[in-house]
This record gives sequence, C-alpha cells and structure tokens, in this order.
Amino acid sequence: MTRLALVVALVVALAGCTSAHADDPTVDVRIAADETLELGATASISVAIVPGPGRSISHDGPIRLAAEAGDGLALPRRRFVRRDAADPAADAPRFDVRVKARAPGDHTVVLELRFWLCQVKTCKPVALRREVVVHVAAAPVDAGLDAPVDATPPLDAGRVGPRVK
Repeated sequence: MTRLALVVALVVALAGCTSAHADDPTVDVRIAADETLELGATASISVAIVPGPGRSISHDGPIRLAAEAGDGLALPRRRFVRRDAADPAADAPRFDVRVKARAPGDHTVVLELRFWLCQVKTCKPVALRREVVVHVAAAPVDAGLDAPVDATPPLDAGRVGPRVK
C-alpha cells in the first residue's frame, strides 16, 4: 500500500470517529413535555434515545445519562446506565428520571447523554445535552385560614388553664 493510500485510509477512519452535534438528525432524544407538579409531589421524566433511519444504538458501548437540577427539585438518582433503562435490550432505550418538587416555581432539569451511534460498519460517540422545565405550583391555601373576620370566637377563647408547678 502506498503512503498516499495509507494517509487517505487514516483520514477516512478518523472522520468516522468524530462526535455528533446536538442538532444531529441521525438521532432523536424524545423527552416528555414540560412537567407540572404540586409542591411535594413526585413525577418521572421519560427520556428515550431513538436512532434515525439506518442507525442503531450500540449494545456493546456504554450509555450514560446524567441529570442535574437546582435546589427546587430533588433527584433521588442522578446517573443512569443501560441496565437502568426500562428495557435494557431495546433498540431505543428509555429512561425514567424521577423528580420531587421541593419549592414552587419553574425549575430546569439538565440531561446529559453519552452513547455510541452505529451504522452498518462504524460507530461514533455522541454527546448531547437537553433541558426540561418542571413547573411546581405553590402549596394550596388551607381552608381553615379563610374564616370570616366577624366570626364568633370559640367557647374556650381567652380562658387560661390551671398553672402547673
């Protein structure tokens, strides 16, 4: 093999090893729409990695999903691998990221995915970042606090019990 052919083969091999970008049409990360929770409630964010036509997710290579959120949300688990998927052997693995609402407001969950996307003979590493907004509603107002101002006081109002020494 000549040097030129060797250089061309090396360049072609290295070109297949580049990382995919976030706007890569060969893979789709499907995330359920923005979630709305009540304070203290728990929900799951469904994250599915769906390869494009003629592509597949490597069953031999690792899949990693990292989730991060601010103080307003609790994440019982922040790291996921293929065996944590709903069906680890699936061609389009799906993960359920549990969140618990701790503070009212809009909170962002950042999802970072790393996996290997394959064609017929080659695979390339992919690193993607996605964000999901979780809306947390304020706590409902207690009905007992809405008593009318002119309501009569309870019968024992103002009484002082016996002193205990």
